[in-house]
Amino acid sequence: MSESGNEQSLANELKCRILETQDRSRLKKLLTKRLKDCGWKDKIKKLCIDIIREKGIDNIKLDQLESSILNDESVPVEIKVEILQQISSLLDVHISQLEKNIK
Repeated sequence: MSESGNEQSLANELKCRILETQDRSRLKKLLTKRLKDCGWKDKIKKLCIDIIREKGIDNIKLDQLESSILNDESVPVEIKVEILQQISSLLDVHISQLEKNIK
């Protein structure tokens, strides 16, 4: 099997393990909680309402609203770092388990 094939196989195995162990669901809940706790979700909601009121509900498309939001409000850096650290730790655990199974 080629190196690219091995990488794809490993990626598929990791994806399956993450789904089986509910780690993805746990990370999603953590992200949702952190965004709610810092008020990010409320900021985005208010921003959407303000943009719709300014342009009019009939004069804005979803992709325009999305691009306006993405340009103005991004996820706080500390939340990005926390979630990426969680993902990295999770991958380390699953990769080491896969390596043990291979040997």
